[in-house]
Amino acid sequence: MSDTLKSTRDTSKQDRLLAYAEKHLGKRYGYGKTGKGGFDCSGFVMQCFNNFGVELPHSSSAMAYLGNFVSFEHARKGDLIFFTGRSSETETVGHVGIVTEIKNNVIYFIHASVQAGVIISNTEEIYYKKRFMLIKRLPI
Repeated sequence: MSDTLKSTRDTSKQDRLLAYAEKHLGKRYGYGKTGKGGFDCSGFVMQCFNNFGVELPHSSSAMAYLGNFVSFEHARKGDLIFFTGRSSETETVGHVGIVTEIKNNVIYFIHASVQAGVIISNTEEIYYKKRFMLIKRLPI
């Protein structure tokens, strides 16, 4: 299979993953939840990937051990993006989202936020800029 054909097929899966994720925009945050009654960050990501046959643990820190590292500059839609939790001083993963797009070296991602439920944020927002940790790519 040519690289172009493979890339198109991968992009199609990523587009479907993101379309599924975006159906949940506005749903409320629910600690420990994976859909009914809301989502927490890892429950949201887990549900989205499970819908496409990829089983993930219900823990952002456990998810960070999966997949391949990707540099910030090489991120693409469908990648997982990880942040520290509420404290930017820790070196422990505490939050996860799914990359939706990259524009002008800014990564946009969909995630379940405690304050606003399922929303799209970006890496230039001060809260996330200070807490960015890593990006991982999983096969979908």
